[in-house]
Amino acid sequence: MKKNFFTLINASLLIALSLLFASCAKKARPDNYGIYSDLDSALSAAKKSDKKVLLFFTRIDQGGLNETLLNDVLHASDYQKKVGDEFESCVIDFSGERFKKDSASFDKDANEHDMKTALLYGADSTPALLVLSKEGYVGASITYLPAKSVDEFTEILEIDRGNIDALDALLTELDSAKGLSRIQKIDELYEKTSTKFRYQLRGLAEEVIKSDKKNESGLVGKYLLARASTKAMDCYINREPEKAVEAYLEPLDSEFLSTEDKQRSYFAAAYVTGNGMPTAATSEKIIGYLDAAIALAPDTPLAERCKQLRSRQEMFLNNQKATEEKKAAESAIDDTESGTGTEE
Repeated sequence: MKKNFFTLINASLLIALSLLFASCAKKARPDNYGIYSDLDSALSAAKKSDKKVLLFFTRIDQGGLNETLLNDVLHASDYQKKVGDEFESCVIDFSGERFKKDSASFDKDANEHDMKTALLYGADSTPALLVLSKEGYVGASITYLPAKSVDEFTEILEIDRGNIDALDALLTELDSAKGLSRIQKIDELYEKTSTKFRYQLRGLAEEVIKSDKKNESGLVGKYLLARASTKAMDCYINREPEKAVEAYLEPLDSEFLSTEDKQRSYFAAAYVTGNGMPTAATSEKIIGYLDAAIALAPDTPLAERCKQLRSRQEMFLNNQKATEEKKAAESAIDDTESGTGTEE
């Protein structure tokens, strides 16, 4: 039975997932079955062999479909024969044993690297499969793998063949495109990619910004925001969540941001600032960003959402101020009482 990925690891590891070091795992060779355990190594091999990558997220110690997938599919004698010509394979196993510090298999750097991979590829269940291009772009996401043989697995894979081939075709067109045509192909790829997997397109987003200096495509503002989102994610990965807001404020001075772009940027700034339990001072910043968003275009749907959030945040701020005033008053009374009787 499929299990939610985030219920499979303890609280400390959940914290680590959102506050990871951007560490680099060592390049690894495939195992005796021709399967990699590190995505970077699998992608490197795919670029050399001109293949795609099957990226599996599993937790073998949970048994069930996880164990069946490993034993009856990935380790089957005909697995590489039937999929190896088209795909490199990578299995990232999150079995609990590897996270125990007293375990012989414990490797802090590898653990953090794999958790980062899970975060950036939106892994939320096991077993699960992503079909990647050799660049790491997602062509298909399969979250139910009831395969008991290689043939059953390939049948499941074929259900998404249209999406897999469509990405191949688009990347072929992208490789040969130049100038504005290439930017348009990048945008087509971006739009066809789920928001869950757009982080992997960060290099292409940067290309649009750098190559279209006069905004002839009209898309530079869009990709400035895409870059801001990527930078904000990097702040969380690098354990600097407080800097995420800067990523959304940075592009606001650009002449290529439309009013709607700027409104979205202020809204995002408010959102990441409030991602936690803010103080009264932080609440005031959130309200300031929401006010700035509303002022840009008061009648848009996003402005209406900002108004609703502002109202809630203002109520929260008033409660915070009342609580802080109460604590200050109680502290003053305690200070007075502690000083009573000290003077003759």
